[in-house]
Amino acid sequence: MNRALFFSRCYFILLVIAVITIPFTKLFYFIITPLLLILWIIEGEWKSKWNRLKESHTVVITGILALFWLMNLIGLFYANDLTKGLMRTYDKLPFLVYPLVFFTLNKEYFTLKKLHTLFKWFLFATVVMLMMNWGNAFIRYFTTGEARHFYYNDFSQYSCHTSYASLLVCIAFIIAFYFLNASNGKSHISCPSVETDGSETPSCLPPHTSHPIPLTILLSFYAISIYFLQSRTGILAFIVVSIFSLFYYFHTRKKTFWYGIVGTLIVLLFTFTIIKLFPGRVGHHITNIEQQEDKNVLGLRSEIWSITYQLAMKNKMLGIGTGYHAESYLTDAELEIFDKNRLFINAHNQFLQTFLDHGIFALLLLVFFIINSFYFAIKTRNYLLFMLMISIFINILFESMLERGHGIFAFSLFYCLFIAKNNIFATAIQNSRDIARNVSTTSIKKK
Repeated sequence: MNRALFFSRCYFILLVIAVITIPFTKLFYFIITPLLLILWIIEGEWKSKWNRLKESHTVVITGILALFWLMNLIGLFYANDLTKGLMRTYDKLPFLVYPLVFFTLNKEYFTLKKLHTLFKWFLFATVVMLMMNWGNAFIRYFTTGEARHFYYNDFSQYSCHTSYASLLVCIAFIIAFYFLNASNGKSHISCPSVETDGSETPSCLPPHTSHPIPLTILLSFYAISIYFLQSRTGILAFIVVSIFSLFYYFHTRKKTFWYGIVGTLIVLLFTFTIIKLFPGRVGHHITNIEQQEDKNVLGLRSEIWSITYQLAMKNKMLGIGTGYHAESYLTDAELEIFDKNRLFINAHNQFLQTFLDHGIFALLLLVFFIINSFYFAIKTRNYLLFMLMISIFINILFESMLERGHGIFAFSLFYCLFIAKNNIFATAIQNSRDIARNVSTTSIKKK
């Protein structure tokens, strides 16, 4: 086994462990992240890695994500709780490590087929996680007769918090939809074939063995399960992703705009029916809005946002640092609103959270990153990345997702994998064209 193949296999094994375990626990990323960094450093080949990074056009993205981690490191110097600061800095290590590793992978050994294998393992792990939740809910329901076991935290006992479980199920839905869209050979990127002596080589995009019917069933299972997780933000993100996915699906099949409109109405009707039949937390919330029982639709979050914004404005240049005691900045009355046992003052909004912790320049950096990621996804025609950004953007409006282990791990991992997928795909297309060009030149010379 040569050196390049050895390191590629090590990367692949660690990533298999990552995608299989992430629906259940975040603990493995504490080990996987430093191991990936150690392997990357030992592997060396700095010139080749730099060339791959430039070829992938991800230098800016890599730099921004590295700055996210460096902001936490700088924030340690004016933190009043160094222990909490170090823990938060370590939590965000994936922002530094994953782009360096994934955007410099050796594409001769880490192929598109391997990435598809990772995606399929993740789909399988997500199904297992949801089946465990459903099984536990039915057992407890038949034991106690209480329907609450099918909703919210009672339902997600074998996964993470419902907000992050919903994000993972949404990502699994996006990947399954990607396979469904490619199952009939309808890829959004043309992939030339090469003809030699009357035979045709396989397409540079590996054929999908999955059939539309199993994938459709899988998508329906994800759609139903994500509702019973009862994360309002997660459901909203899922509905938006579903609608965009429908328009994308019909666009790739050259259907008219009205197909998308009809599909959107069906999604909304299905959602409304499910909410009315199984109200749960989301249904009661919507009923309260309709009856105007709540003075503020946002509830407690409006108070949290107001307090956080005022505190952030008092420290708008550098923020309050990476690690701190909440008691140092909040009054006793304000502490009753926040959970003071957390590592940080949870703003329940990533933009406010970044502004509070690291100041105005960090906030501008986050805004630029979001805009640049959407632009990069559209420019490279990357469906997976675009849908991930829609989902994460909606989630970070109501949750500080890039401060929690599960949110950091899920976003960093799939953000980089989805970009790497397109980079490897583009390289495969170029290689196919080069082969076609060489074959054509050889044929002309023979004639």
